[in-house]
This record gives sequence, C-alpha cells and structure tokens, in this order.
Amino acid sequence: MKKQETEQRQLVWHRLNSSRAEGRVFKLGWDVHRTKVPGGWLVLVIHNTTGLTFYPDPEYKWDGGSLPA
Repeated sequence: MKKQETEQRQLVWHRLNSSRAEGRVFKLGWDVHRTKVPGGWLVLVIHNTTGLTFYPDPEYKWDGGSLPA
C-alpha cells in the first residue's frame, strides 16, 4: 500500500469572523466555520443548533466575508 492510502484524511475547518446582531430582546451570535471541498465549501454554523450547507464555488473565489451592503 502507498503511504497516502493508509493516512486518514480529515476536514480542516477555519473559523470565520462573524458580526453580532443585537436586538432589544435577544442577541444573535453565530460561530461560522468553513472547509474547502471539491467544487466549493462546506459551511458550518453553530448557534442554538447546528447547520451545515454546501456553498458552490468551483474557483474558490469566496474569501469568507460578506459583500458590502
């Protein structure tokens, strides 16, 4: 067996900077992470619950930030 075939692969997550939205009653603060996968990014959001989505970006142009408002 080749060395590459015996090594375990892992997802390497990178935490993104995320702003907080504060209302009169509640504060929204999310932990947002992403990992590069073929064809785009897996994006993980953690708050009271957890969400995972695929963001297609075949050229990997997304820098992890939002577009200007």
